[in-house]
Amino acid sequence: MRYKLRPIMNMRKAFALLLLSLVLSLVLLPGCRAFRNRERPPFRKVAPSVAFEILRDSPDVLILDLRTRKEFLGDTGHIYRARNIPLERLPDRMLEIAPFRDDTFLVYCREGDSCGEEGMAILVSSGFENAILIDGGIDGWIRYGFRTVLPATSEETDGGAGVSLPPAR
Repeated sequence: MRYKLRPIMNMRKAFALLLLSLVLSLVLLPGCRAFRNRERPPFRKVAPSVAFEILRDSPDVLILDLRTRKEFLGDTGHIYRARNIPLERLPDRMLEIAPFRDDTFLVYCREGDSCGEEGMAILVSSGFENAILIDGGIDGWIRYGFRTVLPATSEETDGGAGVSLPPAR
């Protein structure tokens, strides 16, 4: 008699486990689906301090400044080794940065307008999925206490290239 009860008990345990797993899957699956379907931001955005760490750890990383040439060489200056491609010219100058398509690189503009977001939308839609926007742009960079390259003479404001790092602001 003892042997006859055992298969029935095993069947009851198996049925109970099956029922429990069905109930759990019905309860947990919608949560997993919602997690999987949640909106993913179209690009990454980091604080200036994180951008500084990226530059310190990878000194050869591309830095893309989307401001106008006048702003790039203006009073706020630009991040050392930044390449200036104004937002309005970005679609036409994609070939210049094509070698960086699979690399991680930093992008910035000014604070308070949509220049950075618009530039990132163009970059991401063109396949530059590893571009990272510096939150707050050049203004955030300066506010965090990081140095910028300032033009030293009026010749440099006209497009000269010989700029050097100033003391920390």
